Amino acid sequence: FRDMNFFNYWGRVPRELIRNGATVFYGEQQSAASVENSAKFLAERIKDIINETGCEKVNIIAHSKGGLDSRYAISCLGMDKYVASLTTISTPHRGCIFAEYILNKAPAGLCKFITEKYNAALRKFGEKDSDFLGAVTSLTAKSCEELNKVAIDSPNVFYSSYMSKLKKSSGGKFPTNVTYLLVKKFDGENDGLVSVDSAKWGENYFFIENKYKRGISHVDMIDLNREDIKGFDIREFYVDIIKGLKARGF
Repeated sequence: FRDMNFFNYWGRVPRELIRNGATVFYGEQQSAASVENSAKFLAERIKDIINETGCEKVNIIAHSKGGLDSRYAISCLGMDKYVASLTTISTPHRGCIFAEYILNKAPAGLCKFITEKYNAALRKFGEKDSDFLGAVTSLTAKSCEELNKVAIDSPNVFYSSYMSKLKKSSGGKFPTNVTYLLVKKFDGENDGLVSVDSAKWGENYFFIENKYKRGISHVDMIDLNREDIKGFDIREFYVDIIKGLKARGF
């Protein structure tokens, strides 16, 4: 989403980071667009931030598809000159077999219907060029395999990745409670949308798990529901990420 313009996508996280001394900017790229198109917008956004602040580089924290957008911008659009680190959260680096199955098996008419409804809904929030089908296609295993061939990690950027999982479908709220079992059938253990294996990227990979039966869903990792989860403090999780980056000199 376009972050704060229409949805407070990151819940209580930005305020907590600012309270602890961080300076926060939003990517502002569309949610419904191909990785390539989102990355182009993100690259311009990064350059705007550099020009606005006079800083030399930014640290990117990206959730879900945003991690793919960021990797493409860094490796294929020259943003490695302006990015110190990329932290991906619940990103499907190897794609979603579930998404690919749906696109291949669903009738063309149904795909068209869903695409038109989704794009129309986003237009009501001001999105003029939404491309739901392009976004979903970018998340398939085949598309991500092609992306990984060209979006090679830059030696100038520090990469880290984080992932969680649900332990049962009832542990998540809509839509992850609905999709959990479907994704599990095709992709294995998952957070309701992305598989654990797909989110592993780089040598600095961390799996986040609490000891309680609920688990941690795809949307829990961005505090979308503003929910206090037993055994896991989402705000402190991000504060610790920033502390770690700062300790490394970023």
